[in-house]
Amino acid sequence: MRIKLIVLLCIGMLCSSSIKDEEGRYESKPPYRSFILENYTEESAKHYFDTAPIDSWEGIWLLTENGERVAIERFKDIRFSEIFTHRIVKLDSSVRSEIPVGTILGYLTRGVNPNTCFIWLYKHKLTGAILYAPKRFSARLTSDLNGILFSGNSAKKLEDLFDLRSGFIKLYPKQISEDSENREIRYL
Repeated sequence: MRIKLIVLLCIGMLCSSSIKDEEGRYESKPPYRSFILENYTEESAKHYFDTAPIDSWEGIWLLTENGERVAIERFKDIRFSEIFTHRIVKLDSSVRSEIPVGTILGYLTRGVNPNTCFIWLYKHKLTGAILYAPKRFSARLTSDLNGILFSGNSAKKLEDLFDLRSGFIKLYPKQISEDSENREIRYL
């Protein structure tokens, strides 16, 4: 009897936290579990990137840790504080194949300067397609604007703070920064 009571209490706590996620306002942390955007495709993401004025963080990226392709895009939602500037949406990969396209894998929040941010990534899978318990990483754009590096937690020196093996590589649209030596001349 005691075990049944404990199980019922645990289920009740899980249900109440999911209700809170649905109805809550997210001030400093993202929702405990991920959402799924219906009818989200790579084609719709590319159309947005081709037609909207985008910033350096937006585009289609490859997550170097597991080869997953994602879209990072700005978003507005009245449930979220203004510190949440972008969302990370799954596009396609063989990794976590049971997680559907359109699943929000994480969020970006403002950093100290324009080329830094905090990235919240859902790192745990509950059952089926539900991701939960996002973890926060410090991140920065590379100087050529075609990479995002996550901070390394075990850095001994300042130059080792960002781990080159962990982050994103931009796939679409490629950006040409002022630091790039391979800029093409454009005629107006």
